[in-house]
Amino acid sequence: MTEISFYFNVRSRETALCQLAGKALAAGKSICILTGSPAASQALDRLLWEIPATGFLPHCSFDAPIASQTPIILDHRVELMSPRDVLFNWTAHVAPRFSEFGRLIEIVDSDEELRLAARQRWAAYKQLGFSPNATDMSALT
Repeated sequence: MTEISFYFNVRSRETALCQLAGKALAAGKSICILTGSPAASQALDRLLWEIPATGFLPHCSFDAPIASQTPIILDHRVELMSPRDVLFNWTAHVAPRFSEFGRLIEIVDSDEELRLAARQRWAAYKQLGFSPNATDMSALT
């Protein structure tokens, strides 16, 4: 069964994404990052080249020629992605096909609209029979 993890009260969703993806990558995990649109994919594409400042997180879209050799797939078309170890949901909705991945990660900052959407996703996952876990990132800083 897919492990579902919510990381909430993060200072920056973008920084948290890069940190958590970096940890998963260091652990040898294959990763998908699901965005909500081509524009969001482009914005995160730039970000993954900039953070961390001392390197980058190797990534491409699912249809890039090097996708099978690239540890991180970044795209808005989850229906075309092959399941991997970890799925980061960068959308405001329950990720389609999330149960095909080993782990689903949701990152939530202090934006009220995003928090409300995250609460709705939490409830939806529970209704589907999953037991999400939560980590309060403000308690760790």
